[in-house]
Amino acid sequence: MTYQSNPTSDGVPNVKPSAPLDIMFLQDATGGQQPYIDTARNGITQICNTLLSGGKFAAEDLRFGLIAFRDHPPQELSFIVQEFPFTTDFGRFASNLASLTAEGGGDEPDSQTDALSAACKADWKDEATKVVVLITDSPPHGIGEDGDGFPQGCPLQIDPLRVATRMGRAGITLYVIACEPTLSQYYKVRSFLYAAASDASLITQRACDFYQGLVKKTGGKVVNLGNLSVLPTLIAGSALEAVDSEIYVAKHQAEVRSMANDQKMNASEISLRLYGNFVAAGMQHSTLVVDNMYEQRTQGEQNVDIWFNAENLHDAKNNIQQVEGNHILKKYQTPGVEQSAAVETQPISLAQVETVVQKCLMREL
Repeated sequence: MTYQSNPTSDGVPNVKPSAPLDIMFLQDATGGQQPYIDTARNGITQICNTLLSGGKFAAEDLRFGLIAFRDHPPQELSFIVQEFPFTTDFGRFASNLASLTAEGGGDEPDSQTDALSAACKADWKDEATKVVVLITDSPPHGIGEDGDGFPQGCPLQIDPLRVATRMGRAGITLYVIACEPTLSQYYKVRSFLYAAASDASLITQRACDFYQGLVKKTGGKVVNLGNLSVLPTLIAGSALEAVDSEIYVAKHQAEVRSMANDQKMNASEISLRLYGNFVAAGMQHSTLVVDNMYEQRTQGEQNVDIWFNAENLHDAKNNIQQVEGNHILKKYQTPGVEQSAAVETQPISLAQVETVVQKCLMREL
């Protein structure tokens, strides 16, 4: 990274203009996703303005890429993934989104894993902050959900946990924008193979916990989306969080590795020491502030850790325990409820420092 990361007088990281930012959208293009596609397309100007407002990079150093995904045959016969390369032409990117029609998909799980793998291999700028934003209302194959046409996982034998590990090592941060309450509360079985159950709503038991464990491997987050109007803010805020995180990684990676290797400190000890130093120095961090829609569940948190620590799906899914009750707080169980979201500059949190330390320790040298 080529950031100048000395803090300003107010503690905000100071960076050179034109620090590149690459954002790859992974867009679910199956049935029900058209409103999300249209909102992202219509909101591209808002997204760009939010990203550029802080002066951390110039417009020509902001690139958007797109990978649309559906599913494997026989669940879906149109395409598995459809790739659009990175571009600095925001109009072209909007046109790429406009070319997508949300339809099909077969069974509920889709080809998210294939899209993640394609994103990992994309033409990223070496010096850029690398962000993947996955927008979806369904899980990938193979995590143990009911009605999965490929219960053993991706037919091409790509493992999403292994892909996420590679992303983390390569400095690619994954954010999942979870279209709620569909992802966690219910879904419709779409395939003719399950026609007898096509009118029945099914509870997704594993999707949300899986995604939280998956993004943790990259230092990213799951961001809940309950109202389409806040989608542009969630996309821009996720990217800005990643930008500031990478600034701190660039400045402190050598220090963190020294504490781990020479002083034999564990990640928690390193995080607490850095956090104390950052607080004393008044360090700031861009923060996406959004209403939390999820219930706190001890077993769910344990499942997240299982997904995070596992090397592959096989090692994880047989150890996942069922969590009773609904993932979603009662007030958010109706689609389209009011939801607030904003991007703020706040004092750096312990959780954000822990993310910096994790990224420093996982990166390839």
